[in-house]
Amino acid sequence: MSDSSKVRRVLFPIDPSENCERAFKWYETNLRKPDDFIYFVHVIEPIYTTPAIGLAMESPPMLVDDMTRVMEESIASGKKLGQKYMQLAKDGKLECKAFLHVDTKAGAAICKSAMDHKADIIVIGCRGLGAIKRTFLGSVSDYIVHNVAIPVAIIPPNV
Repeated sequence: MSDSSKVRRVLFPIDPSENCERAFKWYETNLRKPDDFIYFVHVIEPIYTTPAIGLAMESPPMLVDDMTRVMEESIASGKKLGQKYMQLAKDGKLECKAFLHVDTKAGAAICKSAMDHKADIIVIGCRGLGAIKRTFLGSVSDYIVHNVAIPVAIIPPNV
């Protein structure tokens, strides 16, 4: 088997944004190879309550039932998102799998997923945050670029 026929493992983090959809379309048009295998990854942030001791709270802490319901809704939404992207890939004759990760840090979860799946490249849509929001919220794509040893294609929102 020659290197040109080797399956390329593409990790594609997904979220419900238009930027993510645009990035996937860009990948299909500009970066896709016939033997690519796509790993779609969606990261769900866990729900935690903070202890009320010593804290002034404007609203009561979430009840366990509420937390469970919110997490179940997040997981259901994540599964639906994964199914949507798997269908897009299958429509484009691409083989794929989709995964959900629950983690407080999306960047770290994506880097771990890239290692776990032995990804050859990560393709990610940029959220298009302004400088101020990026300073406070951090950039997932920036974290990924600095913490993986494989190529990362960051697709800006205006392509």
